[in-house]
Amino acid sequence: MSIRLLHTSDWHLGRTIRNRPRTDEFAAVLAEVVAIAIDQRVDGMLVAGDLYDSRAPAPEADAILVETLVHLHEAGIPVAAIGGNHDSAQRLEAFAPLYRAVGATVVANVHRPADGGLVELASRDGSTTALVACVPFVPERRFASTAALFDAPESWYATYADGMGNLLDAFAAAFRPDRVNVVLAHLYADGSLLGGGEREVTVGLEYAVSPARLPATASYLALGHIHRPQRVAGTAAPGRYSGSLLQLDFGETEQQKSVAIVEAAPGVPATVGEVPLSAGRRLVDLRGTLDELTVAAGDGSLGDAWLRVLVETDGPVPGIADRVREALPNALDVRLVYDRTAEGEPGARSAGVSVLDPRDQFAAYERLTHGVEPDPALLAAFDEVLALVHEDG
Repeated sequence: MSIRLLHTSDWHLGRTIRNRPRTDEFAAVLAEVVAIAIDQRVDGMLVAGDLYDSRAPAPEADAILVETLVHLHEAGIPVAAIGGNHDSAQRLEAFAPLYRAVGATVVANVHRPADGGLVELASRDGSTTALVACVPFVPERRFASTAALFDAPESWYATYADGMGNLLDAFAAAFRPDRVNVVLAHLYADGSLLGGGEREVTVGLEYAVSPARLPATASYLALGHIHRPQRVAGTAAPGRYSGSLLQLDFGETEQQKSVAIVEAAPGVPATVGEVPLSAGRRLVDLRGTLDELTVAAGDGSLGDAWLRVLVETDGPVPGIADRVREALPNALDVRLVYDRTAEGEPGARSAGVSVLDPRDQFAAYERLTHGVEPDPALLAAFDEVLALVHEDG
């Protein structure tokens, strides 16, 4: 008498990297998630927020979401999902009836447990039911209206952490001992290790919730918002951030992405395992001289990874970024690394460059931008261009 659930979150459909689309990567990794759900014979899927990366996603992102939900529906796997801080609650609510038609219940805003805030997922054999307390992301500015749903006084949300703790308590009051009780929430549990690609304003101290305030009576705490997969420390009930599906930015280069498989029965804590994800392109930091980078480009070890490249030089080298991208077409960022010994002329910033003649303006720009004295050959080239301008004038 148990139920088996797949926990995932932070899909961020529509996310680009340095304006490069990742549509194929998202489609591939979600196809992998569906295959894992089928292979693991799960009874349902939990999605802990941030289905989309923006409130106005591209049609390609919609197509991936719909296709994923349809495939899960065809496999007999219902879905309970919530809105995150990147999602448009109004948009998710508008499409909720369509999602329900393919077996997905998407809760975009907080509702009282009796009014849609508590979603039921049954095991395939009908022996066990999970009660999923759906707690979407709550912006600080909306806590008053959220508390009003529970007829709570203003003191209920004196701080964000207090308000979230009281809100979670209100959901936990609706749990039943004969059910598997799950908290599905998009929030920042204090002390969690950030992934590197989160929106900083929503993972600061003002949004931090003490792990001790997460309901002890839950069988499992399925959390989203943090992109690094990890167990949540300091909770009485087992809890986990499943993390993002892909390495979303270069702060996540060392992270192995995964989904969580949760096995739970009424009255006992859930057991949790991880299944790693392999779809999508890696993000790799690469550093070396131009010669070393050229060798790395030819050894085949980088595959199709997206690259952030640090080029070691003795100083500014005009056109070197183009040469790096010729050797490494997947280089998204190219930065030069060298000793910056010159800090520019004292007071150059405060005095302004308008008092300088054009040549000195250009030299000051080079010093302030690159931290070294401009190359005499570069200044000579500037003099030639300036002379041509004066001739044409």
